[in-house]
Amino acid sequence: MTTTAMMETTTQGDGRNFRFEDPVQRIIIGFVYSLVAVVGFAGNSMVILAVVLSRKLQTRTNAFVVNLAVADLVTCSTAPFTTLALFSMNGWPLPLIVCSVIAGLFYTSLACSIMNLALIAINRFVLITKSSKTYRSIYTPKKIAAMLVFTWGYPALVCCFPLFGIGRWGYSEKYKTCTQDTSYETSDLLSLLGSVIVYPIPLIILFVCYFKIYRHITGHMKKLSGKGVELADTANSTIASTGNSPASFSKRQVEITKNLFYVVCAFVLCLAPYAIALMIPPSDPVIPWTAMIIIFNSAINPIIYGAKHPHFKEVFRHMLRCRYHMIPEPSGCLHKIR
Repeated sequence: MTTTAMMETTTQGDGRNFRFEDPVQRIIIGFVYSLVAVVGFAGNSMVILAVVLSRKLQTRTNAFVVNLAVADLVTCSTAPFTTLALFSMNGWPLPLIVCSVIAGLFYTSLACSIMNLALIAINRFVLITKSSKTYRSIYTPKKIAAMLVFTWGYPALVCCFPLFGIGRWGYSEKYKTCTQDTSYETSDLLSLLGSVIVYPIPLIILFVCYFKIYRHITGHMKKLSGKGVELADTANSTIASTGNSPASFSKRQVEITKNLFYVVCAFVLCLAPYAIALMIPPSDPVIPWTAMIIIFNSAINPIIYGAKHPHFKEVFRHMLRCRYHMIPEPSGCLHKIR
């Protein structure tokens, strides 16, 4: 093979010898990572702060929303290091252990996000379809805390596979970023195990729960329309508040559920291009671009809350206008600050 042919193979890739060497592409992707990191940091910080400042947002569901925002913050915190790797044309400039830690954090936070989305789906399913007594018995503070710990602990254990010789986190000479060391002999095995153990079950839970919620809501709406009754803004207006009634079934709760479903759709859409690229060899040249799309999810969620979530939308509006005295149901923390 001539030198020219080798250079073409290295730049364009043939599925085996690809190297992400193009400086223009690396700079563009690095810039996007930086931009998304800034937007994601600001947006997710607002989500957490909004819950801290308003008791109206301090619900059982929002415990998982805050945990999701923390996971997105961790994802955004890895972006500057990814940018550094892409901008550095002479290899990773810092100690390799830093790159390994960043890669592990990225995959842990990404897995934590999908598990949070699954737990949110289960939460909404129980809230909409089961009795208030059942809902309260399942979502006690201790049980919620255990669920939140699980969303971090399980992905962290999966990311510890390299300690047992399965794959290795570090700098990838192939993709010029902090991810799996693709030169390691068991790198493909780590990818396979990580994908099979973490993602299929939460995705199935997501689609099953939201499908059942949809079926339940449409069935309930047909019953109400048959009786000439409209779904009210609050659950107490349509359903007697008894231990055997649904925990919450109202226009507002349906809107919140739809908003959280949009978050799920955004996650799947951001993850799908990368997953498809992995399944269609040789797709190495597009892997850096599809991997870049994944991080968009960390910045999109707060935008969805601000645009669609009825409670977050109101609190965000007052926060952005510095009208903290108008935040509904101010928390004790806000009272102290004021």
